[in-house]
Amino acid sequence: MREFFRELLSANLFITGIILTLAAFAIFYGSIYLLLYTNTGRRLGLLLAGAGIFGWLTISSMLFVIYAPRGPRPADIEGLNAFEIRIIPIAYLVVSAALFAGFLVALKQYEELAEGTA
Repeated sequence: MREFFRELLSANLFITGIILTLAAFAIFYGSIYLLLYTNTGRRLGLLLAGAGIFGWLTISSMLFVIYAPRGPRPADIEGLNAFEIRIIPIAYLVVSAALFAGFLVALKQYEELAEGTA
């Protein structure tokens, strides 16, 4: 069985990277959601986990945009300039900030709904 998984994962490194990345996301985000689900309930746990995760992603991508790798460039090496390095993190920042704002709005609506029924 061990050899089967070793051959399966070493056959195509691209597929292995995708599988391991998805597993890491599922374990990390799933454990956060599971803890919040058991303590606050299904809907509120999802909203809190989403707001926390996308808030953290917004902060980390903002830090990368601000403090992206820089320094003296060697003259004989072609590469990306300072803006081109930041294109993907800027897109990541915009998307994660939009999702964070969406989760905050949903949390506000959930709070107003809970106050209305109580």
